[in-house]
Amino acid sequence: MWRLLTDSGGTRRFAVMFSGQGAASPRLSPQNSEGHGMFNGMFKDLAIRVFLVHLAAFIAGVLICAAVNLWLTSGTLWFPWVALGWGAALATHAFALFLRKTRRRERIFIDRKARSFAVHLFAYVATVLILLYVNLTVTPNVWWFYWVALGWGAGVAFHGWCTFFKRRPRLPSHAAAGPAKTDKSPAKKRTPRRKQEKAP
Repeated sequence: MWRLLTDSGGTRRFAVMFSGQGAASPRLSPQNSEGHGMFNGMFKDLAIRVFLVHLAAFIAGVLICAAVNLWLTSGTLWFPWVALGWGAALATHAFALFLRKTRRRERIFIDRKARSFAVHLFAYVATVLILLYVNLTVTPNVWWFYWVALGWGAGVAFHGWCTFFKRRPRLPSHAAAGPAKTDKSPAKKRTPRRKQEKAP
């Protein structure tokens, strides 16, 4: 049996009353039902499902690499490098999904080209930091990471200029409005009317 309770603030709550014959099955409150609907709606989104598959593949791949590393070459640990590189790609995927799904009105959220540049910049920074770490730990006597940073940085700078500073040519008014529609229906042939013969 269900009983509706109302506290001093006016908030409605449902309480379960048990009878002697058996217990009543629990029922979701209005707040829980809304959360359950949002949870189901989240899994119906294709972009979120793709990210969850990516996350599951990342976890499974890192665990498999760790097992192979510890079983075959336990003296040399290499699976953390796989986790580090793939983790950067996963973080970039999560950042792109965040920009796409956040309901805000700034340009970086609503402009597709601005979002693309932000994701590009995020991937650039993450990769350069990883390469810097590899350079410091593996080959500290030879500096090479800045060549990647300079080359890729030029591409990121050009991408940013095209996104925010390049002026797009405006179409003329008649071209923007589209070509005028012409009536291509065939003209109907007019049949000559016969003159009515006068009665004698």
